[in-house]
Amino acid sequence: MARRIRMLDEAISIGLRELEFLVAGDVYAAERLAHSREQLLDEAMLGLSGDNLKLLADKLVEMKSLHDEITGEARKLRQSLKQDLTSMKRQNKRIAGYSYGAGNLPRLAKERFINKKG
Repeated sequence: MARRIRMLDEAISIGLRELEFLVAGDVYAAERLAHSREQLLDEAMLGLSGDNLKLLADKLVEMKSLHDEITGEARKLRQSLKQDLTSMKRQNKRIAGYSYGAGNLPRLAKERFINKKG
């Protein structure tokens, strides 16, 4: 049982580092930590009986609240990325409109016209 408690404590500390990486915007490091945290939790829960589960309830509740924080931060990052991509798409459309208005036709549009002279 003490081994499982140590594993849960280690998973919580990994989760805290994962949250720090997410806050800093380093999703690749956070992903690596998430995989190691998942393996630790799977190993800690493997073959756990119901009685022993009650003994670990406090650690599991702490892990759940940490997981909720990590998920919330990941959602914030996703929303920020979505807004950045939408903004970039609008900016590209605007620039393409300026380019077209300045008389610059895209290469594909030029190739569609037929040259009647020759």
